[in-house]
Amino acid sequence: MSAETVASQETLALSLHQTLSANAQERKQGKSEHYLASIEQTPHFVVPLLQLVSSQATDANVRFAAALFFKNFVKRRWPQDENTEDTLLADDRQAIKGEIVSLMITVPKNLQLQIGEAVSIIAKNDFPDQWPELISDLVSKLSATDYHVNNGILQTAHTVFKGWRSEFRSNSLYTTINYVLSQFTEAYMQVFVTTDKLIDEHAGNRSALQILLHSLMLLCQIYYDLNCQDLPPFFEDHMAEFMQTFHKYLVYMNPNAENGDDDVAGDLEEVKASICEIIELYAQRYEEEFKQLPQFVETVWNMLTTVGASHKYDGVVSKGMAFLRTVVRNPRQRQLFSSSESLTLICERIIIPNTVLPESDEELFEDDPIQFVRRDVEGSEAGSRREAAADLVRGLLEQFSTETTQVMSAYIQKGLAQYAANPAAHWRDKDVALFMVTSLAVVASVGSLGATQVNELVNVSDFFSSQIVQHLQDVDSDRKAPILKVDAIKYVNTFRSQLPHNLLAQALPLLGRHLGHSNPVVSTYAAIAIERLLVLKKDGVLLFGPADIQPLAEGMLGHIFGILDGADSPQKLAENDYLMKTVMRIFLASRTNILPLAPAALGKLAAILGEVSKNPSNPKFSHFLFEAVGSLARFSCVADASAIGQFEATLFPIFQMILQEDVAEFMPYVFQILAQLLSVHQASGRLPDAYVSLLPPLLQPTLWSAQSNIPALVRLLQSYLQIGGGQLASEGQLQPILGVFQRLIASKANDHHGFNLLLAISQFTPAESLQQYLKAILTLCLNRLQSSKTAKFTRNFVHYVASVLCIDAQSQAGVRLFMDAMDSIQPGLFATVLQNIMLETIPSVVGRVERKTTVIGFALLVASERFQSGPPYKSLSGPVLQQVVGMLMDTTVKETKTLADRSIVDGSSAAASAAVADEDLDSLEIEDTGYQASFARLATLGDMKIDPCPQISDAAVGLGQVLKPVQTQIGDAVQHLSAEARQYLLQCISRA
Repeated sequence: MSAETVASQETLALSLHQTLSANAQERKQGKSEHYLASIEQTPHFVVPLLQLVSSQATDANVRFAAALFFKNFVKRRWPQDENTEDTLLADDRQAIKGEIVSLMITVPKNLQLQIGEAVSIIAKNDFPDQWPELISDLVSKLSATDYHVNNGILQTAHTVFKGWRSEFRSNSLYTTINYVLSQFTEAYMQVFVTTDKLIDEHAGNRSALQILLHSLMLLCQIYYDLNCQDLPPFFEDHMAEFMQTFHKYLVYMNPNAENGDDDVAGDLEEVKASICEIIELYAQRYEEEFKQLPQFVETVWNMLTTVGASHKYDGVVSKGMAFLRTVVRNPRQRQLFSSSESLTLICERIIIPNTVLPESDEELFEDDPIQFVRRDVEGSEAGSRREAAADLVRGLLEQFSTETTQVMSAYIQKGLAQYAANPAAHWRDKDVALFMVTSLAVVASVGSLGATQVNELVNVSDFFSSQIVQHLQDVDSDRKAPILKVDAIKYVNTFRSQLPHNLLAQALPLLGRHLGHSNPVVSTYAAIAIERLLVLKKDGVLLFGPADIQPLAEGMLGHIFGILDGADSPQKLAENDYLMKTVMRIFLASRTNILPLAPAALGKLAAILGEVSKNPSNPKFSHFLFEAVGSLARFSCVADASAIGQFEATLFPIFQMILQEDVAEFMPYVFQILAQLLSVHQASGRLPDAYVSLLPPLLQPTLWSAQSNIPALVRLLQSYLQIGGGQLASEGQLQPILGVFQRLIASKANDHHGFNLLLAISQFTPAESLQQYLKAILTLCLNRLQSSKTAKFTRNFVHYVASVLCIDAQSQAGVRLFMDAMDSIQPGLFATVLQNIMLETIPSVVGRVERKTTVIGFALLVASERFQSGPPYKSLSGPVLQQVVGMLMDTTVKETKTLADRSIVDGSSAAASAAVADEDLDSLEIEDTGYQASFARLATLGDMKIDPCPQISDAAVGLGQVLKPVQTQIGDAVQHLSAEARQYLLQCISRA
């Protein structure tokens, strides 16, 4: 190894070590992140990086950081498609593929997980076409004796195959699976048989069993992978042998195989859980071939009645009950459970014991309340016994609704009676009873609505009045059993779509008071339930409007901000994203009624923002925090435009600090909020001085080098142009903004952002200013079309051309402007570009406003005197009209890309929606906003949708209005349209 390589490895290792710091400021001060971001652009950078991962002499923390960085590097740089640049050298790609399998074999398990994700990404993109040797390479490295090596190979194989579980069936997928089966199955079975034999031989050797059982667990997972889409002939032929072995290990007991930790599943428990997954798959998909099903039903039944209560068995129990649920739901297996004795036994011996809250969960409730909530709300990887039991109940209800309800109701009434007799001693009995009621009552549910269908034999409203409301009326009740308060709150949340309005109206203020409960789990669940109630609609109308929220909002916000004020660190402050989501929802639900509370709320949000910006730790909390700021600003400034001054005075110093300290996680949010605040100044027609002075730094290349900044910066520049396009043009600021456009369209990943910026330039600056630059703009676009044309770029170019053609449609100034610019590049060039590139792309334009603009723009082009004057354009009239009319006739194309496509028409020469409509915020979900860790679009701001012809609301009517005056001139072109298109066009003209 050269001295230069050693030096680069040392620098790399030091930088990676610095990234492990939990303190964002320490990471920035060490400049490690900047160094790594720059060095990853260097050719062959992966060589020293992978050497660090593989080197046993390297510090374990550095090795982990290197593996993590490598995974993220692959995630960023490996995928290739027509809309992304390939920035990774072919040599580096080959080097990685040549080393990564060996790396998976040799590194420890914690590093395998990181490297395995990288393998998965590479395989998804390259396997099998560009990585045909992968399977043969894996098979060739399998060992008859070294199971450390085998486990690395099996882990790699599972990493490659597991993606098939969630993929839709397709010919290409089946081709890939068959390719793998042809090379892998014989070797797989040899290892499977040998592993089983070695487990028997080493039954008394704890260390050997640990390795071998881990191998068997991976073999079981791969078995599922290979069978998840269809039953391959190989496995059908050998089903008896495999199922015999699976049954053996489902009942396998050996003290040497037991995991000493009761809280963590060992390899034996994971083997049993994987086997339950396999037999569930076979019961669901391959029942006819699965002759061993009755044997496994009996075995799983017996296992579930004898398995221990320790957390380490949760996965086995959950998967076992999932298998029984699948069998129960099958009408052909009805006889296995049809007797009343069977139903009683399954409820008494399997369901009820697994609905008791484990002691470890009670401890988690006290020791780590937010983790308790998160695990309950989001679920755990192993699966919850309670949820599995509830699913089993729902399976029984499908086949034995009345019988199951009767059996379960008896146990529920018994638990309620025991609690009533002695609440202090028997609160756990009521906890179980409440959970069983929910399990029994919910027939179908979705996360956004709660229960959507309930068991007709259970009256959820009566139960609320008799058993639930008593736990909510007094905040100080249930001091020794706060879990019952949580149960009551969860009941309201679960049945919110089923309970009548009067009961929900009764519950909402009670929930609001529970935000002040001293137990964090209770207050957090209250926040979750309130947030869900505030988005609940009936018959398309919010159940609770601004007037309903107004008397409650101040108290609710006071409780939440009181909890957040008590945090003793930025990480602790940002821990509970459920609370901040509820703050956001209260603002959204209050609309302009929030104005009286805005000053105090803004102060609280600003203080929180200043604190968490010191060390951002929870992306969801951050997102909801900025959504809260955006919604508060939006509705406050609508109610009182003068409120903008207070928002700017309060937020600008914090934003300045975030930009100066380079808090990368928050910068995209800052740019979006700035765009929102700037839009409030639209009535003034001028850019405020503070924003004018901010513009030059915003155009610096360093800001635009961070991919996460680009969408937000473009959105901010659009607001600059919308408010002061003429001012920027007169002050010579268009040139640097066009420089940004030039940078963006050179990138396949960012060219659509470039066109978004260009649309704003074209629509919000004077025509004479645009004329000065249009030739250069079009030249850049044409060069890009010639050098690296993509469908996305061409589609955006077509839409942009149409938007220019629509400028001052009445006088056809846009058509003259565009044609002059194209002729100045080369006379007649546009005819060639139109015929060879643009025509076929016209129908692919998407978005309601975009499609309308395209129809009207190209209609104006065809109707222009210049286009109809003769060659080379007149002959293109028919083909253009055919495509435009075809676009209107095609009802299969969605008219909107997102809800933000709705334009706000103000009757001006160009309209732009600066934010999504109020009604689109009613049910705002983070998943619907395009949220991701690198860039999250704020829904309270939304995309700017530019409409160059807002006076035309219907594209078909507009088409007729444009073409009617030139109906005679285009008569020949109309006759050459298809009969259907001709009839449609003539109808449009006749209606104009």
